Amino acid sequence: MPKRVKLDFGYLEFYENFVIAEINEGIHLVSEQNNILLSLCLKNFRNKPFGFISNRIYSYSIDPFIYLEAEKIENFVAIAIVVTTSAQRLSSRIEELFCKKPFQYFYNLETAKSWIRDRVNASGVTLD
Repeated sequence: MPKRVKLDFGYLEFYENFVIAEINEGIHLVSEQNNILLSLCLKNFRNKPFGFISNRIYSYSIDPFIYLEAEKIENFVAIAIVVTTSAQRLSSRIEELFCKKPFQYFYNLETAKSWIRDRVNASGVTLD
């Protein structure tokens, strides 16, 4: 059973080696909120490699520069975006330009989970 965390701007569901984020409708995700997400991920995954899945069931926007901060986390290995519209797909393609970690968009959550698990398992990330 995943651990679900409610935030002012959405939800996080923590699994063994990835987290799924669902951000609320109309939010513009900026550095302050990203810092909360990153802090919770660091606390939950400690020294284990993990992936991040953004399940975009609602419409919201992101400051793409938040990816620069996320990349600094050594055990963060990949990000998957689950899109439902062509506009979300286009936004994710633009966001991908700001992220140096493996980054992929998908049309369903199960495929995104499978891809993230593969990236985490293949990452070879080990931290002391």
